[in-house]
Amino acid sequence: MLSLGLDELEALRLADLEGLYQEQVAEAMDVSRQTLGRILESAHRKVAQLLVEGKTLRIEGGKVEMSEMREFKCMGCGHTWEVPYGTGRPGECPSCKGENIHRADAPRGCGAGKGRCGRAGGGRAGAGRAVRTEG
Repeated sequence: MLSLGLDELEALRLADLEGLYQEQVAEAMDVSRQTLGRILESAHRKVAQLLVEGKTLRIEGGKVEMSEMREFKCMGCGHTWEVPYGTGRPGECPSCKGENIHRADAPRGCGAGKGRCGRAGGGRAGAGRAVRTEG
């Protein structure tokens, strides 16, 4: 069994899932760039073992508090609104009924997966993440 700490999980989420630069991740996590590099190296090694060797994963590291709301924005009319976590993604804008909606607090890339231009972000680093409340 492999244990992945909350710091490793958060680093993976911000760097690999949200696509932020390591400098941005280190700032969001309030650690040095070098410390973040060590955290990501450890996390990547564990994930590789998990996938290649079929090991089980345990996420640990203390009590967490989840954000209660997610913010969405309609790209058609510009309306923003919040919905509680666990209720699913809205299907349409409550104002204009448009379907071109996106998370307002998520970084947006420049499209087509070309280069790393979306990594500079457009959202709040760490918004909607699990945060550690005690050691």
